[in-house]
Amino acid sequence: MTNKTYMTDHLNNLPPPPRPPQRGSSWRLVGLGLIALALGGVTPMLTPVVALESSYYIKTFQNMVREQKEAEKPLPQAIPTKFNPLIAPDGSEIVPVDREFGIVIPKIGVNAAVIPGVNPLKEAEYGEALKQGVAHASTSFFPGEEGVVYLFSHSTNYEWFTKDLNAIFYLLKNLEAGDLIVLAYKGGLYTYTLTEKRIVKPSEISYLQPISGDRKLILQTCWPPGSTLERLLLIADLVDRQSR
Repeated sequence: MTNKTYMTDHLNNLPPPPRPPQRGSSWRLVGLGLIALALGGVTPMLTPVVALESSYYIKTFQNMVREQKEAEKPLPQAIPTKFNPLIAPDGSEIVPVDREFGIVIPKIGVNAAVIPGVNPLKEAEYGEALKQGVAHASTSFFPGEEGVVYLFSHSTNYEWFTKDLNAIFYLLKNLEAGDLIVLAYKGGLYTYTLTEKRIVKPSEISYLQPISGDRKLILQTCWPPGSTLERLLLIADLVDRQSR
């Protein structure tokens, strides 16, 4: 083999030289970098949302698995038992944080104090009350009375919307007809069943007026969560009353 032939074969086997970077590729890298920076700034704000939603759906899945296992067990002999609305989805018993006036919503893990007699038309007054728990509208009735009980709270406490606020009612959106809502009031338990969900304008305040004759419960929060565009109302009927 001649030197000329060897050199030719050697050159043919060499890998092709690297292609020079194109202008489009450079701009693409810059764009990806900016997107990464933007996501880095948004991620901390999204963390509370992801945490709340993830926790709810993980618990829902765990409860589905538990119920499936329970369904496979042989049924014991029926024993009459007293209805207990304070049972969490995982089967554990819930103890209200405030028996003088509190609210428990087993499905979504709400267990909070209710601040009684809050004027819903005075922002300074209800703003302070909502830092402590759920507010009871002074224009409405109390549990046990012949009228509608009206409670309201924030749907979010994310700092880019509102600051230092309770987000107790964030998961109200996940409730469905038939779900239980329990009010603990002066040692008694008042259990309501959700019947209706409505989205109304902030100007619709007729619900805040005293509504007598109906033993119902109305829960109100902002909609969509974190905004003040509209109001989400949940309406429930009283189905059980127990003295403790």
